[in-house]
Amino acid sequence: MGIVSILLGIIAFIGFTGAGVILGNSLVDLKISAAETLKSLNKISDTNILIGVIAVFAIIGLLIMVSLVMQGLTYNKVVKIQKRVHRL
Repeated sequence: MGIVSILLGIIAFIGFTGAGVILGNSLVDLKISAAETLKSLNKISDTNILIGVIAVFAIIGLLIMVSLVMQGLTYNKVVKIQKRVHRL
């Protein structure tokens, strides 16, 4: 169970970062289409939008990953301690 939790944490981090890339690209496309009517949007760089969205999603994924990895490591330690107690 602990290994599964650790793997889910890694998958969550990769998934959230990928979702940030996909959402960032769609926001850039939306910004480009809206920039035709709103001239103030031309000042915002596409790269800044991508970096911001990917960073936010990566931080959320990292927090979830750390939580799941620590939960998995704690579970593995508790199982080892429980096995030692049953031997005595």
